[in-house]
Amino acid sequence: MRAIVLLVLLSPLAAASEAVPECKKITSCAQCAESHIHVFGFKENCRWCVETKSCGGPFSCPLGKAVVQRDPFKCPLRHSESKGRRYTDRLGRSVFAIALAARDSNATDCLANSRPDVTLVKQYTVECDKAGNNCGAILAVSQEAKAIYIAYKGSSFDKQNENCQSFLQSQLFAEFVHGLAAQLGAWEKFVDEAGVITYFHGAFQRLFVESGLQEDLIELRKKHPVYRLWLTGHSLGGSLASMTALYAAHHKLIDQSKIRLITFGEPRTGNVAYAKALETEIDFRYRVVKRNDLVTNIPNSVDPNAILLTPAMFDRQPLFYRYLIHYDNLMAKGDSFKVCELSDDHGCRNLAGAVDINDHVTYFNVNHDEYNKARCPKSMLQ
Repeated sequence: MRAIVLLVLLSPLAAASEAVPECKKITSCAQCAESHIHVFGFKENCRWCVETKSCGGPFSCPLGKAVVQRDPFKCPLRHSESKGRRYTDRLGRSVFAIALAARDSNATDCLANSRPDVTLVKQYTVECDKAGNNCGAILAVSQEAKAIYIAYKGSSFDKQNENCQSFLQSQLFAEFVHGLAAQLGAWEKFVDEAGVITYFHGAFQRLFVESGLQEDLIELRKKHPVYRLWLTGHSLGGSLASMTALYAAHHKLIDQSKIRLITFGEPRTGNVAYAKALETEIDFRYRVVKRNDLVTNIPNSVDPNAILLTPAMFDRQPLFYRYLIHYDNLMAKGDSFKVCELSDDHGCRNLAGAVDINDHVTYFNVNHDEYNKARCPKSMLQ
């Protein structure tokens, strides 16, 4: 690790930007992020202080507050407040019920109890890795909501799981290992230059492309051409949902204006190019995160503020797409949330404190295993 840090420190910091006389005279985040000054002959990037909405040089921003520099993509981006475009707690609970149905062995009965308006079309299960872990998904439809749903099952890491005899064989461990490789720039090419974690790429290929899910979606779309496509999932399922959204829009499987993406407890699925591509292709996109969910902060970026990395190295770093929906509470009925308009969530939640695995398995104040064992009662999520 020391060798890696030393390599980063010694890397050239040259980047394409515009030299300006003074950073403080710049009034927009995008221009500030693309500008630099010269201090004693050395190039110094300007910094946009998000809290004060001002541009400055070194040490100009409040300590510990959000800072944007070198890449205007990281500037705050307003989310929609209009009806039908915004996130609400009621919407989150309704979609999460479908996400939890994907992890149930009998999705038909689970949906009948939790979302009686939704009818299961097909349930899919494939083997995801050599350890015998399964990945799963459901395809469903609601005439009442005029919607098609694809929900992906989340990661398995319970030691009692019959397909996961130890943590070292679990999906979560495999994701962690591949995440470490991704931190160092090892990504699997997904769409154009967008890269994703290798484990996620393999799971997507087997579950969406090879299982028949893609073909079944296309046929269902022919029957319901005006329906919206809702994509969701928890944990690994959230990553697969976001990948499906980008893939479907990029390959014109459905008009992007009809795609709705809401994920829960999603880790950093891809690199900078992935985040940029998804934001370009998908307008309606929300990542719901509970408090200090451990999984939602892996893999980490070596240098999240891009102070030391070259542009090429920065582009290979893990990065979240917007918009984060952060519940800094138990997610009980009536609890508040905030929408983060910053790339990668910096300044919106304490990423260093995201170390609680219990927060990962109790979204909306419901234990996911207990919910499924109880046959998915609607009352538990209301």
